[in-house]
Amino acid sequence: MPGRIPLDVDLEDKLLYGLTPTRLAYLVVALLAAFSLWSTHWGSVPIRAVAAVALLIVGAGAAWGRWRARAVDSWLVDMVAFILATYRVRWNLPRLISRRFRSAR
Repeated sequence: MPGRIPLDVDLEDKLLYGLTPTRLAYLVVALLAAFSLWSTHWGSVPIRAVAAVALLIVGAGAAWGRWRARAVDSWLVDMVAFILATYRVRWNLPRLISRRFRSAR
């Protein structure tokens, strides 16, 4: 008995509005963070509104944003990996502290 194998087995599932579970989590977290920003009373209403809307835009960009057929979060991960692989961070102690450590040995 011949059987047919579906070709789209490796595709991610779409839950809501074409979003995968990870992208939907980005959107939900952004919505909750924007609502909590709006609900607190740390600033005037226009400042809180701008901050909440900016956070919503960032969340929507993380959820639906794509550039050159790649998701925004994969671009961000690649940029961070490139920066960490390219630049070396060297921590030097101030002279006064480093002299104390040298004389203690």
